[in-house]
Amino acid sequence: MGAVAIATSLAFGRVFSGHGSTWRLVGIALLSAGVATFLERRNLLVATLVSAAVLAVVIGFVVFPGTTWHGLPTLDTWRHVVAASHLVGEQARLQVAPAPPLKPLMLASILALWAAIFSCHALAFRAGSPLLALLPPIALLAFADTVLEELIKPLYGVAFLASALAIVFADGLRRVQGWGPVWTGPGSKARLSATASHGARRVAAAAVATAALVPLLIPGFGSKAIFDISSTSAQDRIQIDPLVSIKATLTRKDPVEVFQVESDHASYWRMLSLPNFDGTTWRPDVIDQGVPITSDTVLSGVPGSQTMTQTFRVSSDLGFPWLPVGYPPREIDVADTSVRFNQVTGTATLDDALDAGAEYHVTSSIVQPTPDQLASIAFQPSTQNPALTELGNVPADMQTAIETIAEAWTAGAKNDYERILAIQDHLNDTSVYTYDTSVAPRDDAYTLLRFLTTTKRGFCQQFASAMAVMLRTLGFPARVAEGFTQGQPDPDTGVFHVSTTELHSWVEVLFPTYGWLAFEPTPGRTNPLALEYQHPTPSCPTGTPGCTPGGPAGGPGSQGTTGAPGGLPRQLENVLNRELQAGLALAPLPTAPSDDQGRRLPLRITLMLVLGLGLLVALLIPPVRAVARRVRMRRAGHRPRAMILATYDVFTERAADLGLPRTPDETLEEYRGRLAASGTITDGHLDRLTSIAGRAAYAPQEPSDAEVREASEAASIVLHDLRERTPIGRRIAGQYRLRR
Repeated sequence: MGAVAIATSLAFGRVFSGHGSTWRLVGIALLSAGVATFLERRNLLVATLVSAAVLAVVIGFVVFPGTTWHGLPTLDTWRHVVAASHLVGEQARLQVAPAPPLKPLMLASILALWAAIFSCHALAFRAGSPLLALLPPIALLAFADTVLEELIKPLYGVAFLASALAIVFADGLRRVQGWGPVWTGPGSKARLSATASHGARRVAAAAVATAALVPLLIPGFGSKAIFDISSTSAQDRIQIDPLVSIKATLTRKDPVEVFQVESDHASYWRMLSLPNFDGTTWRPDVIDQGVPITSDTVLSGVPGSQTMTQTFRVSSDLGFPWLPVGYPPREIDVADTSVRFNQVTGTATLDDALDAGAEYHVTSSIVQPTPDQLASIAFQPSTQNPALTELGNVPADMQTAIETIAEAWTAGAKNDYERILAIQDHLNDTSVYTYDTSVAPRDDAYTLLRFLTTTKRGFCQQFASAMAVMLRTLGFPARVAEGFTQGQPDPDTGVFHVSTTELHSWVEVLFPTYGWLAFEPTPGRTNPLALEYQHPTPSCPTGTPGCTPGGPAGGPGSQGTTGAPGGLPRQLENVLNRELQAGLALAPLPTAPSDDQGRRLPLRITLMLVLGLGLLVALLIPPVRAVARRVRMRRAGHRPRAMILATYDVFTERAADLGLPRTPDETLEEYRGRLAASGTITDGHLDRLTSIAGRAAYAPQEPSDAEVREASEAASIVLHDLRERTPIGRRIAGQYRLRR
């Protein structure tokens, strides 16, 4: 069983990047096999409940260690499990294998692997069905081969086949032992006799060699499938999911035009804000929040000397509910559908997504404060906006490390505005940070810390998230915004053509008086309406010591903050070394659901799932065993000798379920005598069954068909007599007895 666990976990672990996750899965699979083996003589329901309890401890220890109490799961652990389970589908849809070992994916993988190994053991050793037992692990191997876009590696199949044959051989050896000893030598020196093992070794070796070599000879081996069911190459609607990542849309092989904008100003076309950071990712507010928009609704009271009018024409069916607009909007007019607007987040949402050909009109304010005006702004303490400055479940030492970097970058700034610009301009420095869409789409605190200090490569998601987190460590109210850049203007018509490649994330900071203002930390990106205050004219002439034109004092080039810090603070080095030595590949903890109902359900749901799984397995074992017995009888065919021996084999197995097993060294006659002495058995039937089975096993002449029927009838009558005097509890427990 251990070999099957190792082979399955090694093959399945390929779906994750790096080797750390694979070795975790190997250890978990071995633990599942060990628990199943330790409990194999216990009642199946008890074994299932104990296995589920150990699984809960494993999940808490491996996936959510920060929520446990001395390694034991708590209610907080269950809340995190439920929160992560809600993201499994989204992560699986957007990630490409080999994927980073995100917590939701690791949670699903551990559950699947644990269940596969436990059920494999139960079906092989409890139900006596080794071939059926191999189906759960085979499903995991097939899943890995389906999602991995690489040449199939026969080594994993050979290793699994070898371990599977070991289980089949062990089961066959158990059946052979029912007819006599197969070991030679006494005690610990005993070994499998040549008679019992010679043929089996040849068959096993031939099967492994055939499985390894034959696929290589099949035409088309290793080529791509004619129909790829693992992914969809074309979609009818443009799908955007801010809960996970925008990378899937940015990197699609066939960029699609999303909409066209006819506007008197170029601008970012903002869809929504992500104000909630839970330590793992940024999330929007509930999409149905907001007030309905009517024809006379004024959405924004932000002061602006100018207005900007836009006409949006949708080019492709949209699969998201958020409405791209110039920010901040004052009026929105969408025909034939209702629109809600959230004043707090500045997000307009639709009841129904727009289809290609739809058109809507927006009037927006142009808010362009000067650098001098922003430099005079003093921010309130972070306690005035706790929801916009909190950092979720980011560990305290990691939060301190990020804050240390932010303080170093802003050391030369004279005011809050310059501190914000300093962080933006450090991230804009292309000599230090590189825009790269091949980076894994993660923005948890650990990944951001490595991005700031080690990798220094990412796309807009990492740049925006890093800046927003750094600003929050300094007490500034910040959030991530998502939408589209201005697009490509048509030189003849002035219409902006916006495609999926323009999908973008940036940062918004809440300034007193002026509201939410956009900042751009991603290199090579510029918001036209925010250019004046994002990249102000240098406040000192060229050549002034300690000041470099192209940024305000305190930005890149200012004294004391040139590029990245010359050396990481010792505290930060200690944090990084500890995290890297621990081999952390998992994202930090997701927060629990915010609604009260989500906080009450996890424990009850977990118990119901465990009980349901145990009940399902308990209900399946008896019919599976019955089917196995029928299959055994059918394999005997119509040969009288084989049918009689199969009948007697099934008889001894069912008698063992009633507490009267036949020992490996017990002859047919000795077993008959022990059964006869155990209680009343209808006259003569046990003697006839034993006599017919003995002649079939040892007599040279073939038994008759009449003897086959007589043996079957005698076995049924004897089993009926044995059941009559067996307590009901033992009869039920016998259905879940381990069979060897």
